[in-house]
Amino acid sequence: MVASANAQYEDNPLKGKKWATLGAGLNTADNISWQTAITGTMRGETMITQLRFGYSQELIEAANDSCTQKKNKIIEMGLLWGDGWGGKRWFVAGTLGFGLNVRMYCTPGDYEDFEYLTAVTLGIPAHIEFGVMASKNIGITLSVLGNWNFRQPYAGAHLGVTYRM
Repeated sequence: MVASANAQYEDNPLKGKKWATLGAGLNTADNISWQTAITGTMRGETMITQLRFGYSQELIEAANDSCTQKKNKIIEMGLLWGDGWGGKRWFVAGTLGFGLNVRMYCTPGDYEDFEYLTAVTLGIPAHIEFGVMASKNIGITLSVLGNWNFRQPYAGAHLGVTYRM
C-alpha cells in the first residue's frame, strides 16, 4: 500500500498589486489627536512593502495640559513589511516596520513658562488595513494603526479611500 499526498500552490491574489490609501481619523497621541496619512503599498512575490507618511495634531487636550497656546504635533515616515490576502472586491493587509518621528511639543510649566520643542525619535509603526473595492480601482478602507516610540506612542483608526493601480 502506497500513501501519497497532493498539494497545490495558489498564488496570493494580491501578488503584483499596488495601491495608495489616503486616510483620516483619530489616535491616542496627546490625549486625543486627529491624524491623516497616505500609504503606498505593493505586494511583490513574497510580501507586502508599505511606505507611510503621517501627520497628527492634538485635538482634545488632557485636563492637566500646561500648554494650551500651541498644539502638539507628530510627523512620521515609516517603511513597513507584512502580508495580506484578498478577493476580487476585498483585501486585508497587515504590516510592521521601522519609522522616523518628528515630534513638536511643549514642555511642562506655568502658563507663560513653557518651551516648544522639536525632537526626533525612532518608532515601530504597525498598520492593519481592510478594504472593499467599489470599482476596479477605487475602494473604501478601514485601518487600525499605531506607532510605538519613546516620545509619544499611539494607536488609532482611519477611514480612507484607496486607489488601486
